[in-house]
Amino acid sequence: MNISVLNNRFSTQQRCISHLEKLRWGKRKFVCPHCGSLNSTKRDNSIKHHCNGCNKDYSVLFGTIFENTRLSLTKWFQIIFIMSQSKMGVSAKEVSRLVGVKYQTAWYACHRVRCAMIDNELRLEGMVEFDEAYIGGKKRKLKKSDANKAVLSTITNKRGRGTSKVPIVGSVEKKGRVYVKIIEKLTGRNLLLMLKKIVKTDESIVFTDEFKSYKSFDNVVEHITINHSEGYGKGVRTVNTIEGFWSILKNGIKGNYRSLSKKYLPFYLVEFSFKYNNRFLESDPFTTILSNAVKEDKCFIYYKPKCDTKHIVYGSGRCKQ
Repeated sequence: MNISVLNNRFSTQQRCISHLEKLRWGKRKFVCPHCGSLNSTKRDNSIKHHCNGCNKDYSVLFGTIFENTRLSLTKWFQIIFIMSQSKMGVSAKEVSRLVGVKYQTAWYACHRVRCAMIDNELRLEGMVEFDEAYIGGKKRKLKKSDANKAVLSTITNKRGRGTSKVPIVGSVEKKGRVYVKIIEKLTGRNLLLMLKKIVKTDESIVFTDEFKSYKSFDNVVEHITINHSEGYGKGVRTVNTIEGFWSILKNGIKGNYRSLSKKYLPFYLVEFSFKYNNRFLESDPFTTILSNAVKEDKCFIYYKPKCDTKHIVYGSGRCKQ
């Protein structure tokens, strides 16, 4: 699909609604999201349906990323298409210019689209690599007037472990799928919990570097350690796959965004992971995102996340409504 086909196929609000109804309910009758009844009546001159079981109104947008939006679905579809085709990410400012909406609207819509990219059922298997990375900008240069000040934090410009950057951990199948998560403390316990949740340990071999926190893997899964002081491995005994993903992630962030907040970083990690995991699929990522978008799983309530973004992305606990 290209932009011309998109604009012809979804040129009106009603065409978009009909397509979403087909994705959500298929050939079945309309299903009431309130009570599950199949006995509904279509409202005249409206996108809403009236349930004859619980006597409530609903539409195909109920409970989806499109709920409570004033933005037309034609523009929503354009934003989804732009994001699905931008392999290295796209800023909300650029989406604002391309679609013709305000920056705040574009920013808000982009985060809702990222919610449709979340995959909480992902389980990795086979030969799996683990590695950590750190997200954050370079240290700013001192002003001339501050050059003689004894500020200890500016004496060194350390990279990697021990910095104030945000630590993230990635797990990837060799030539397969990736999963990325923010872990504030890179302890053996936290890494082991991630391993058990994401990897099928009985069917996998895990490759890591010599970081001491990975030693907790030894009692759970077949674990191979690559000592980087002796080289970067040979054959399949490497962590080069996850290193390649870190390159895609960091170059994408550096090339498209002026700055990212730690609060919304999980959403950006979801976007890059989704695009990486769907790079070999024959299906159009635009269609995949739309199919996920009509699933009843609200991530936002009006203009704010329904809870902490980490809970939304990683499912680590119940959200407080």
